[in-house]
Amino acid sequence: MNFDALFVNPTGRTSREQFVPAMVVVLAVFAFYAFYVTGRNAHFCMLVLLYPIFVLLARRLHDMGKSAGLLLVPLALSLMAFASKLHYFSLGDAVNVAMPWAALVVSAAFALWGSMSEGK
Repeated sequence: MNFDALFVNPTGRTSREQFVPAMVVVLAVFAFYAFYVTGRNAHFCMLVLLYPIFVLLARRLHDMGKSAGLLLVPLALSLMAFASKLHYFSLGDAVNVAMPWAALVVSAAFALWGSMSEGK
């Protein structure tokens, strides 16, 4: 499997054996920007990294026989979390603090589901 097929093209399938190492790499890069890069640059880099994360998840869901439309929930939460973090809008202090955690938990649940489920 090449880079384009794995991280860019959301159509197709990715087996669990390919998904786990690819997700580890993308999450390591995401963690680098989260912990070692500061300011808006870090947030914009992490925002760009959402694309390969959700492409991997979509390909994995296809392999599991599920629709990638299920990813609308974690994608919407993630985009709203970044939008509030980058001060594009505010839903109140309590929601702005909770939104990134909710996005993280829901996205992590999908990643774990993809890591543990058998493909078809």
